[in-house]
Amino acid sequence: MKWRISSMPRVNLKGIHKVRKTLASGKVMEYHRAWRGKGAPTFWNSDGKIKIGSAEYIAAFAASAPASPAQGKFRSVITEFMDSQDFMKFSARYQKDIRTSLFHPTNGIDQEFGDGPLAAINDPRIRRVVLKWRDRIGGKVGDDRLRHLQRIIKFGLDRSLLTENRLKDIKSVYKADRADIFWSPEEIDAFEAMAPKHIGRILVALCETGLRPGDLYRLSLFNVEKTPKGQRIVVRTNKRKRPASIPVTRRMAKLIAETPTGQATILVGKKGQPYKNPNYLGDAVSTARDDIIKGARDKGLPDPFRPDLRLYDARGTAATRLLRAGGEIGEIATAMGWSIKHATEIIEAYVRLHPDMADGLGAKIERYDARTKL
Repeated sequence: MKWRISSMPRVNLKGIHKVRKTLASGKVMEYHRAWRGKGAPTFWNSDGKIKIGSAEYIAAFAASAPASPAQGKFRSVITEFMDSQDFMKFSARYQKDIRTSLFHPTNGIDQEFGDGPLAAINDPRIRRVVLKWRDRIGGKVGDDRLRHLQRIIKFGLDRSLLTENRLKDIKSVYKADRADIFWSPEEIDAFEAMAPKHIGRILVALCETGLRPGDLYRLSLFNVEKTPKGQRIVVRTNKRKRPASIPVTRRMAKLIAETPTGQATILVGKKGQPYKNPNYLGDAVSTARDDIIKGARDKGLPDPFRPDLRLYDARGTAATRLLRAGGEIGEIATAMGWSIKHATEIIEAYVRLHPDMADGLGAKIERYDARTKL
């Protein structure tokens, strides 16, 4: 890609080496050097009239400091993002996904936009350029690349490295249809029995509550309330900002009872620490799933569950269990934190291919036929 819009270079004040020396006269002098080490030029001293941090100070430093290859380019934002706590807080799996998006050899973000001047990223025309790039990649990968680029640009805006975010409100093109994918009771039992206990608890908790990982990883004993006949979990869902009232099943009650009173959250990692990011829940389940299946195959055994199952598929399991238990749409919507319209659409999609639905309908037909023959 050719970039024709120029930009003013930005100056990174990191790395300034400050030195204090006492002269023979007893006077203390301070010197600021462009970097630490032999050959570093002094660009400021306390005898001068230039104020630290002033435009003249910055100009003197810029003139003496070696130019960075990324200076004034979008690559400088990428580099700062990769060095930031914003990036480090992500799970190892998600960090790997972002690195793939950044440094893919044929359509990575750095290859496509890294050499672009910052002014070009701030320019309104960048939106059209990015959309063409996304469409050229196509599918879920294209959407993932775009989402990661949006995250970096938002970071650059927050850190005053960029002045505009031209990629706001771009919707995904790829729509995954996993409505017919859910964890069967046998698969849930097998996973709980074979996975590390703290990871098995993740799957059980989601199957029993239907909460999104973004709500589940924060769930604590304070969210559990007594009811006249048992217990319920009360949360305000993070995505839709709706209150959800979820009945506590026997299996969930056992999980809650096993949670130490002083534990910050119901779900914790191997060392007992709360999860810092909801992505860790899905990563943990996927990693355990892959390890268990590999172990079974190495022994010549069949897969204990399908290799394409994800943690999020357990939400469908939770919804269909409520329906099979005789729950009305309004009750299911309340329990899942959905609107009535959304609950209707989701339930229709999830139960369309559920075997229990077919068996139930078949039994009703048999009873009807038996009555009409009398």
